[in-house]
Amino acid sequence: MLSRKVPEASQTTTFENQEMHLFTPQEASKLLSDIKPKVKELVERKRVVAKLHGEIEKYNVIGFRPIEVAEKAAQLDALVEDMTWKIAELEDLGVEVKDLDYGLVDFPAERYGEDVLLCWKYGEREVSYWHTPHEGFPGRKPLKLQLIQP
Repeated sequence: MLSRKVPEASQTTTFENQEMHLFTPQEASKLLSDIKPKVKELVERKRVVAKLHGEIEKYNVIGFRPIEVAEKAAQLDALVEDMTWKIAELEDLGVEVKDLDYGLVDFPAERYGEDVLLCWKYGEREVSYWHTPHEGFPGRKPLKLQLIQP
């Protein structure tokens, strides 16, 4: 069973009726050294999963399942299970994995008493954007450090 590792310091809040750690931009950016390699691996595996799924679906459509398809299905199951564990490990750090096609990760935070999410996309050097929970990625706004409270 996975234990929940909550980052030290700052504060916690009830964010959408769930108690969780609120990140400062500095904490979120510091955590990227742990998160980046895991997100990179997940993004790469997601591509492999999509390819395998497509190959298996071709055979399912025509109703023909050679032994290779069963092997690919087993490989697909193992990859998905491993990815599920890796996502849980990231979420145990207090972050939300949003999209593996783009490597999007959100960090719960607070801005003037409002619940917000600090937003990071794989490939970015640091956490530089935020959005409200309902806006999502399209609502990203540049982060001004003085506007986010711990």
